[in-house]
Amino acid sequence: MKEQIYACCKELRLSTTFAENAMSMSGDTPQEYLLKVLEAEIDYRNTKRKKLHLKQAGFDNLKTFEGYDFDHIVIPNTTSIDGIKTLDFMSRNENLILYGRNGAGKSHMATAIGVEACIQRKR
Repeated sequence: MKEQIYACCKELRLSTTFAENAMSMSGDTPQEYLLKVLEAEIDYRNTKRKKLHLKQAGFDNLKTFEGYDFDHIVIPNTTSIDGIKTLDFMSRNENLILYGRNGAGKSHMATAIGVEACIQRKR
């Protein structure tokens, strides 16, 4: 049975994780079981896609907005800190220019924006 499931997954281009989940998961009804297995596959693919985008981006160090100090950052009136964190400016096709002295956090912010873009499946 296991080999047949693996063969079907290969033909349907599903991951081997899908086959493993199919063997290990259970549900109260067949529909609940199917839903659990499909949701696990979606989670697996999303995680794999995020990792691939981060790898393709080629960041030297992964930096995020967590712990970033916005106290000394001047932000234009047209955007907000939350707008930068959620990449609203990208959906409006706007540019974001980072400038300032050495050590002001420009590279950290640029990397955090890039990491967030990868997480949101933007290239």
